[in-house]
Amino acid sequence: MSRMMRPAGAGLLALTLLVAAACSDSSPAPAGNGEGDASTAPASQTPAASPPTQVRQSNLMTAAELVAFAEPAVVRIATGTGVGTGFVVDGNGYILTNNHVIQSSVTGRVASSIEVTLSDGGTYAAKVVGTDARSDLAVLKIDATGLQALAFADLDDVVVGQDVVAMGFALDLDGGEGGSFSVTRGIVSQKNRAIRESTQILGAIQTDAAINHGNSGGPLLNMFGQVVGVNTAIAPDPTTGSQAVGIGFAVGSDVAKAVMEQLKANGQVNRGFLSISGFEALRPARARELGIPDEGGVILDVVTAGGPAASGGLRTGDVIVQIGGVDINTEADLAVALIEHGAGETVSVEFYRDGTKRTAEVTLGTPPN
Repeated sequence: MSRMMRPAGAGLLALTLLVAAACSDSSPAPAGNGEGDASTAPASQTPAASPPTQVRQSNLMTAAELVAFAEPAVVRIATGTGVGTGFVVDGNGYILTNNHVIQSSVTGRVASSIEVTLSDGGTYAAKVVGTDARSDLAVLKIDATGLQALAFADLDDVVVGQDVVAMGFALDLDGGEGGSFSVTRGIVSQKNRAIRESTQILGAIQTDAAINHGNSGGPLLNMFGQVVGVNTAIAPDPTTGSQAVGIGFAVGSDVAKAVMEQLKANGQVNRGFLSISGFEALRPARARELGIPDEGGVILDVVTAGGPAASGGLRTGDVIVQIGGVDINTEADLAVALIEHGAGETVSVEFYRDGTKRTAEVTLGTPPN
């Protein structure tokens, strides 16, 4: 697969991803850039409870209702060299965005000045609470309270083919009715993709909702008003070298939520490391072939000799079904488990080998830089 392109800050091209990132600098420019009812819902300081996607169909909003509901939580982020998007995750001023949104395009480091503009036009200087380059996420804090926050969908409830809406400051266009954000609509084209940037981001959402420079860090929302992903990248077409049509990516809700919680609490993510690669989600036919229950799991294609997994007794061909109490049904679950259990922690790993369920004690390592 070719590398993604981050939608760069409006007006800036950043051809650094397997997919292109979606930020924008202050002057519009053409787009291009590893181990989650009610239009009248009141603003609140905490996200509303997540309705079960498969059941509460009466809570579905129209696209217009959804935009009206989410607008107060979607913010413009400007660094002086670029513009991107973020959204409120805690009414006390916490905002989630992409890590690349808050980086200076000149120095490549966190920008010295970050300005957040709310939907009512109010502007605030933002402080960086924490960043996580591996997931391309960052948490900011502004001096405001009583903000409306968005809740995350459970990735298990996200369905391929369901309608989604992307909100953000695409190309940082001026004017418009009310806030200058843009809205696009599409579907979930696939889930549990891997975004291949400098590292691999697991559990990503693919969508055909248009994502352009300036959209980076903004929410991809289901029709309940829940965040299913953080808009992050645009796929290039390797045959033409230009941007692929209708193939954008968002960091999936489960990974985004886990990273956000770690950054809020600790300012960083102390990720665990197994030293495995080439893993894949267990499919029914493969489960039958291995003689194990078709209840999810991740097959280990490569277990590095001398690494934490190998030292704990795991080997190529094992099917991991649980790590430290976290059920592993998909690659996203694996990523979340290694975010929730940090380097140096010893965890119980349940797995199948030769049709038999076993348990190993594994001391997690530190991911390489």
